[in-house]
Amino acid sequence: MEGIEPTAHVLPLKNVMRADEAKPSLARELALSNAPEQENGYFKVPKIMEG
Repeated sequence: MEGIEPTAHVLPLKNVMRADEAKPSLARELALSNAPEQENGYFKVPKIMEG
């Protein structure tokens, strides 16, 4: 085909993501309140890698 520009997407979309803006988040205590396990203020999860 001639006269057709190659594209990576079938729709003529540009970057449609919003700009990053810092916003208030959950307090650490609230975020961890339903965690099955926590340690020193962090989520504790099963180890999945050796090393």
